[in-house]
Amino acid sequence: MATTEQIPTSSVRGPGRLAEIARVTGRARYYAVDGERLPSVTSILSSVWPKPALYGWYAKRGRESLAEYLAPRVGETLTAEMLAEAVAEAKMRPQAEADEAADLGSQAHDLISRELTNEPVPVPATLKMVMGAFRAWQREERLVLVDAEVAVYHQGDPRSQPYAGTIDALFRRADGSLLLVDWKTSNGTYQDHLVQAQGYREALAWLMAEPDVRIDAQVVRLGKSEPTFEVTDVPDLSQAWGAALAFYAAYKEQR
Repeated sequence: MATTEQIPTSSVRGPGRLAEIARVTGRARYYAVDGERLPSVTSILSSVWPKPALYGWYAKRGRESLAEYLAPRVGETLTAEMLAEAVAEAKMRPQAEADEAADLGSQAHDLISRELTNEPVPVPATLKMVMGAFRAWQREERLVLVDAEVAVYHQGDPRSQPYAGTIDALFRRADGSLLLVDWKTSNGTYQDHLVQAQGYREALAWLMAEPDVRIDAQVVRLGKSEPTFEVTDVPDLSQAWGAALAFYAAYKEQR
């Protein structure tokens, strides 16, 4: 069942921009803006951006799950029923682990957002390393928080696909520039992560009342097994994001 919640938009929005928009989460996530259904940045990329590392991981974990299921039965006569059960395990295990990782990431985002806004929350054991990594990153930075977990949207170009999304955090640096940060708890930083941040950056730029302010973006990967972090600066990927929007628009027309 889909759930709908009102999400405030970034506080740096310009005149005439909406103060909040509806986020609808179900089989796919989208945003309702002025009666228009806008796809999320992540939904766009999930539809059109290849993820070879993810496909490889699914295949690897499927093979490993098959072996793990059959290992205790080595020496027994392999039956059709045993083989069918092993194949079912190989199909289900990777998705179950992916869902578990996604849930951990969602919990981490929520905890970080609360900590940034000075809301004390207990940290479960499963997230102690992630939060330790976040705090280590925070100690190295000299930033002023502007927003945490706010929506951005883009309706500015009638030739392009409008879209929306939720940014993890926005900070202001001492020189007045803005830094958009996207937290990740994945095992690596991948190209689609950077393109995702580019989509948020362009939406924020359209939404803003300060068109001359520089917006930098970073993907910050937080360790799950030890409190370390990895920062990746997002270069100008406007062409890549524009291509993703164009492919998505073509994809929609063909459906």
